[in-house]
Formats: sequence, structure tokens, C-alpha cells
Amino acid sequence: MDELFTINSYKLDDTQINVIKSDAQNTLVVAGAGSGKTLTILGLIKYLIEVKGYKKDEILAISFTNETTISLHNKLLDIGYDIEVLTFHKLGLKIIGDGYSVCQDQYIDYVVDEYFKSFIMNDKNRKELFKNILYMDETSNIFNTYNYKNLKILIKTFINLLKSNNKDEYDLIKFYQHSYFNEKQLLRIILEIYILYKRELESVNQIDFNDMISLAINKVKTSNLPFKYIIIDEFQDTSPVRFDLIKEIIKYTGSRLFCVGDDFQSIYRFSGCNLDTFINFHKYFDDVKVYYLKYTYRNSNELIKVSSSFVMKNPKQLKKSIVSNKDLDKPIVILFGYKLEDIIDKIDNPMILGRNNKDIDKLSYDNKYTIHKSKGLESDNVILVNSDNIPNNIKNERILRYVLNDKDYILHEEERRLFYVALTRTKNKIYILINKKISPFVKELINDYPEYIEIRKS
Repeated sequence: MDELFTINSYKLDDTQINVIKSDAQNTLVVAGAGSGKTLTILGLIKYLIEVKGYKKDEILAISFTNETTISLHNKLLDIGYDIEVLTFHKLGLKIIGDGYSVCQDQYIDYVVDEYFKSFIMNDKNRKELFKNILYMDETSNIFNTYNYKNLKILIKTFINLLKSNNKDEYDLIKFYQHSYFNEKQLLRIILEIYILYKRELESVNQIDFNDMISLAINKVKTSNLPFKYIIIDEFQDTSPVRFDLIKEIIKYTGSRLFCVGDDFQSIYRFSGCNLDTFINFHKYFDDVKVYYLKYTYRNSNELIKVSSSFVMKNPKQLKKSIVSNKDLDKPIVILFGYKLEDIIDKIDNPMILGRNNKDIDKLSYDNKYTIHKSKGLESDNVILVNSDNIPNNIKNERILRYVLNDKDYILHEEERRLFYVALTRTKNKIYILINKKISPFVKELINDYPEYIEIRKS
């Protein structure tokens, strides 16, 4: 039995073994940072095949990004199981077949730009409205301004969220009718761009990734899918339309469902992910069991205490009791006036993190990712650069509450979880560089957890 619950010389702990043996039709595993959720998934698949007799094509394994699906597939190959791991989009394509042309992500950028170019060129009144929304005066190069780029991100995010929540222009019209004057202006623009984008896709006979999932939902009943067991990694990042696809597959296959994730690390909210399906899992299914992985094999107890307390200031997070076998005095080091080159050679095996691509692209060092891309990764130590970019502010961001399925809008809820992810990538210490400005989150750490923080000034 010991051999059964050993993966690549790693023996599963008691909580992981209990999870794997779950006899529930629907299982949710709440995992903390560094708690071995991937090892748990590997152990589950081994158990399903070796003990329960499942065939490999009866197991559907899903993860969130191309990188995580490749990583999980390779780890399965390492233990002798060639099981396909899919993103939701590849699952959608598998169901609808290859007869559809999928547009590039940048296509909506083109539509937004073309809309505003016509909008400004041909209508004086609308030009004034556009300038008011951008909070700016007349300029000869309006499309290269920071405010325009932010506005474009906001519009694209709104439309993506609208579609990922299975909503359309009729819902947008309702939002417009119930909005106040300032928001009405922006919602009208979003509505016009949405309709234009939809027509443009139809005219070139293309679909986008959200359309792919919606089409797949309608085709499940005629697809004769072989699945009997569905495993979803990073379940906290599931959007309503993706969840609808899973429920439809279960409806026609009777599959058991096994979901693993960490609500503390839900950082794709503006891509359509909805934490409600994770936190209220028991409301969506009968015969549910919820398990908590209680051990972490990465962070010290001191860092767990700070990071967990920090992220729990969001009102809608699940409380976890996470335990480590490691203690470390003052795991957070805040550096005032230091440059990266001053410290990098003095720190063992550092991972360099930044909020945005522009924070790290200019760095010539290896082992750098953005915080979003670092999720699931770890290093002996972490250096966080340009920390003043967290939290990130987007003008008019509050308008997204129409498509976030949130009754109560919480400022920087997502950014707080992102900062948590940055804090918990390290096995030892995280070094936070402070330049000219200090982030409100860093101030909060200094004020609330001084006993766990070392401050250095150059």
C-alpha cells in the first residue's frame, strides 16, 4: 500500500490519501500554497487506474493554461500514464470539432481601434464625449496615450466578462437602462463596440474562445463523450460558461467530479473567473465532500501567518489552517533605496517577480516571470521589483461590477490575492524592493505584522 501512495519517491500525507479515497460523486479539495495539490492529482489518477480500474480515455483532466496542462501531462508521463490534459478551450474544440475558425486574441483590439477612429473622425459631439471619458484635453496622438490604452483594456475586459458569463447585447441594454449618467456614456460605447465585434466575427465566419465554449455546451448531448471521471486543476479560476460546460458533460455522462484549487490564489477574475463556484461548491451539486490539504511543503509558519491574515481581509475567502514543518524568523525583507543589482548576487537562487511584463522585460536576469505566470512555481528566495505597481488602478474599473457577478464590489480584492501569490512563491524569504513610492499593501505589512518583517535602508 505504501508503494501505491508514493509518487516519484514522494509519499503522500494522510490528508492527501483521504482525498484520493473520497467516495463522493463530487469532491472539492481546498489547497493552500505549496500544499502538494499536483502530487494529489497524480496520486488520484494512479489510484483510479490501478485500484478502481478506470481506462485512461475515461478520465478527463483539465487545467487552466497551456503551460499547466503541459506540465501536468509531463508529470503523468513520468509515472507511466499517457493521459491527455486539456484547457477548457481545447476541450471545447474537441467537442465542436475542427470546422470552426477561431479568431486571434488581437482581433478585438482592431475592432476597438477602428471604432474609436471613426468615432472621433466623424462626429464632433462624440469626440468631446470621448475626451471626457479619457479625462484629457485635446491631443494630436490620442491613441498612444496611457488613458486610451487603459480604456481599451477596460472595454475588452468588460466584453470578455460579458461573454464568459453567458450574457449578450440584451443584457448590456438592461445595464444601460439601469445605469447613472456617467456610466451610461461608457456603457453605450461598450454596447456599440460589442455589436460591431459580433458582426465583424460573423462577417469573416469566425468565433472567439468564449463562443467556442458556448457552442460546445450545445453539442455535448450529441458528442458521445467517453468520460467517467473529471478532474479540474486550478478550479478557483473557472468561469460561469466553463462551469456550465462541465455541468452539461456530467448531465450526459454521469461522470464523477474532482476539483482542486485555492481561493486565495484566484487571480484571473478579469478574465471571467468567478470565485462563487468554488466557495459555494456544495450549492451546485448533491453528494459533495469538501477536503482541506493542511500541510504546506514550501512556506515557513511565519510567512503562512502573515500571508493568510493579509488575504483574509477579503471578506469572501475560505479560512484555512495550514501547517509547515519550517520556522523562519522575519521571512519578509523590505529594502528601501536598494537596486536589484545591489542584492541579487547575495541571495541564493532568487526568482524575480514583477506586476507587469514591463516590470521584468527590461531585466537581463534569468528566472523572472510576472506574478500571474509565477502561480504554481516556487524558488528558494523571491525578489519583488516595482512593488508600487500593486495594487494596480484602472480608471472606471467599478463599471465591471455589472459583469463580475458581485453584489458587493470590493476595491482591490483581486490585487490582494495577487500580492498573496507573490508572497508565497518562496521557500525562505521574499525581498521587496521599494523605489520612490511605497505600495499601500507594503505599508499594511509594515503596520500590521512588524514582528515578521526586516527593514533595511541603503
